Amino acid sequence: MAAISKIRIDGFKAFPKEFELVLNGKNLLMYGENGSGKSSIYYALHALLQSQYHDKGAIYFDKDSTESIVNKDTTTAEPYIEIELEGSETKYRLSQNGYEEIPHQPISPLRDMNAECVFINHKFLFRAFSFRNSEYIDLFPIFIKDILPFVLTQDNAEYIGTIYDDVMKGIQRHGKSNLLEDSYKKRIERFNLEVQHIINQINSIVSEIYNKNFRNENERSLKIVLEFDDNRDKVPLPNKSYWLRCDYRYQLVNKAGGWQLKQISSGYEILQPSIILKIEEEINGTYQPIGKPQTHFNEARLTAIALSIRFSLLDIIAAANGRFMALDDMLISLDMSNRAKVVTFLLNISDRYKIYLFTHDKTFYNYVAHIITQKGKSSEWTFKRISYKHTEKRPLVLDDSCDYLSKAKYFYELGDYETSAIYFRKTLEQNIGERLPFELKTRADGGFLELQTLWDKFIKFYAHNGTPIDRKMQKIFSASKLLILNPAAHFQRLVNPIYKLELDEIFKLTNYICGLSKIEKQLILEQGKTFVFQHPKENYNCSFILDKDLVIIEGEHIVAKIPKCKNIKWEYNGVEYWNFELQKQDLNNPLIAATPKLTNFIDNMIKKVPLNITQKMFVENCKINGISLFDFVGNIDLLKISIKI
Repeated sequence: MAAISKIRIDGFKAFPKEFELVLNGKNLLMYGENGSGKSSIYYALHALLQSQYHDKGAIYFDKDSTESIVNKDTTTAEPYIEIELEGSETKYRLSQNGYEEIPHQPISPLRDMNAECVFINHKFLFRAFSFRNSEYIDLFPIFIKDILPFVLTQDNAEYIGTIYDDVMKGIQRHGKSNLLEDSYKKRIERFNLEVQHIINQINSIVSEIYNKNFRNENERSLKIVLEFDDNRDKVPLPNKSYWLRCDYRYQLVNKAGGWQLKQISSGYEILQPSIILKIEEEINGTYQPIGKPQTHFNEARLTAIALSIRFSLLDIIAAANGRFMALDDMLISLDMSNRAKVVTFLLNISDRYKIYLFTHDKTFYNYVAHIITQKGKSSEWTFKRISYKHTEKRPLVLDDSCDYLSKAKYFYELGDYETSAIYFRKTLEQNIGERLPFELKTRADGGFLELQTLWDKFIKFYAHNGTPIDRKMQKIFSASKLLILNPAAHFQRLVNPIYKLELDEIFKLTNYICGLSKIEKQLILEQGKTFVFQHPKENYNCSFILDKDLVIIEGEHIVAKIPKCKNIKWEYNGVEYWNFELQKQDLNNPLIAATPKLTNFIDNMIKKVPLNITQKMFVENCKINGISLFDFVGNIDLLKISIKI
């Protein structure tokens, strides 16, 4: 059985339009405020899987049904819930037509998936301990609603909840007699034995799970026991457990100063079972019974006990097979230290159960994401953020591991322009930084530069390399930087429509920069080549050769291996080694024997030869074996290379 690769929802609960959540077989951590739609995803999975036990598609997707959970704003003709599994294009769907497989499969994997998957939300935990102080804790209502519909019988023939439903349909008798049909009695007996098997399984491990995973160091050990005994009391006692029975109903009445049994039903009735929680606490080496756990323990310990009971049914031995645990805001009443214990437990079993964790608490979301990253498991998870776009009456989902630009667009769509602007600023910082060599985007201490400085260097760098930045884009940056691109401006609450318009402009600027190619060049001019410069207007020329290769690498870094010039010769108006300062030939000029670096030689020529020579003129009119130097270096500014080795 493969894990879920995609979830699709259309017209169900919070989703009026088609929605797709891509999981690709990974665990899911999703943050969303209340009303964002995250619980709708949880209930979509719950409804689809529970259709294997009780198919309620015709009811849930009937707009006229009192149990309808079709979105009131949907225009979808046939709302549905649908999943796909890894490695398969089969669609497992629940709609008004009920449960379907498209195309039909001879053996449905969802039957086994439903039997092994776990759904826990805050309502489950609330029901587990919402008892008055005077009451004993009877967990059967929780079992029949949240556990038994998902547990197969020992022979895997049916769900235990199905047996209970059959019994509750009505008492089956022999004809008109009061005797029960043998098949009916066997169904009751089968139910009781199957539940007893489950209770025994829980009791064998629940105390260990609690004490090992959830007990604080300063707390006493607990012995947790669920009682499910076949007590035969005519009048059930509140502190005792009972099997499912079909019998007369009795009550105790006071008659003549004494208590007597009185039959109060005219015939057989179905008497509900009870599963009583009993807890003992270790005190001085012995375990002492706790009469009413709900009055003795705080909410954190009660929650830990409830989770320990539910986790006792997990199969943490078998290899992972696509089964999952869906957990929706189940820890809202716990402080972070107690939540951390649950998170640790979940991450420890995430290699055997997929974890789908939904929360409205952003601090908790960030904490879980941090722990996942810290454990090196980020690649096994997908991180999502869901928000509700009220103008379109639909949820929007963001992949929290996506790039800054995607986040900027996400918050823009939501109308959260302040947050969108923050991510636009990060987008620009990132994209400009990616297009600048390391030496241009960092300070002397190794730290990264602020956006304005990056922008200035970016403009110059691209201009020097023959790709000047569009003037319109420069104007957009200048016009927007104070309001949007300045981090100090985000303390303001700006609601003026111009704010949205300026974001629209930043969209244009961002797209423009993203479309710019990164300047990556490698230039090699071999040593021994003769360079000959001929002034285009004056009768002046010079020549030299390089003592080693000229190498310029531009990419993540600018590194230039600048060679020296030798065999330097020059001529003006037919006179070799003309000295412009002395206005005559100078055969003793030190430059004749000198070996200056190429960059220094070019710079001195520009500054000292009074013939209006520029770098551009030199590059365009200097030739190597008849080929212009410009064809080699293009628009590289040889005099502004950051590092010269």
